[in-house]
Amino acid sequence: MSQSIVDLDEQMYQDFLDEARDIINAIDVILENARSHAQDGNLLVTNLQREAFNLRMKGKSVDAPLLTVLAQRLADYAASCRELGEDAIAEVQFFCDKIRAVLEGELDPDKTDPAELVRELPSKRGPDVDPSWLAQQKVEALLVIPQRSLAAIVERELAACGYRSSVTSNAFEAFELAVRTRPDFIIAGKTLEGLDGVDLANALLSMPKTREIPFAILTGDAPGHPSLRDLPNRAAILRKGSGFGDDLAEALARFNIT
Repeated sequence: MSQSIVDLDEQMYQDFLDEARDIINAIDVILENARSHAQDGNLLVTNLQREAFNLRMKGKSVDAPLLTVLAQRLADYAASCRELGEDAIAEVQFFCDKIRAVLEGELDPDKTDPAELVRELPSKRGPDVDPSWLAQQKVEALLVIPQRSLAAIVERELAACGYRSSVTSNAFEAFELAVRTRPDFIIAGKTLEGLDGVDLANALLSMPKTREIPFAILTGDAPGHPSLRDLPNRAAILRKGSGFGDDLAEALARFNIT
């Protein structure tokens, strides 16, 4: 690699760090306004979601794995926020403190295991589950589901069972998250952009770093359907609709996930 390319990569990385600091500072202002009720609550939530999404997108442009994972989880958490009460403020602040620790060199990316770190992060807030109880749970699910409403339904089912979850709509991002965070199991929709769920299953279940992660595909097709012909035998099938709960319970028992 030429010196000019190395210099360019370093400049892009430094630019990202500066932008990340600006975003975290902006989120600090949002949290302070939430504490003092200085702005409309809905506007504050919208601003938080925008800043978190911006950080997530900027993180994809550089080689900063730990920051990328933290940014993804913050954006995922922010997307689930409906209001910034005291508990949510404290939890977003926890994310910001971790990200700032990486930015300022207090948390060494080379000595920090992302899989352990994500299990320390606050769990997303849902309407039907006590977040303080869910935060104590350590079983992590990665959902690869592009439809937001469907992902929310699956998340509620998992939360009721005591399982934490993160969501991505992108099959290619799922590769990185699976390797970095080592979820306890993965649920992917059959229809994804770029790769479908069967492709993703074959890829993950063939790679040494991810082959031991239990995988389930979420589909409206019945077992034996031609679209599932190439699905690895180790993968479970979760049917959309009324059979989902039974299929999920059977898959979790089969994978020995408790």
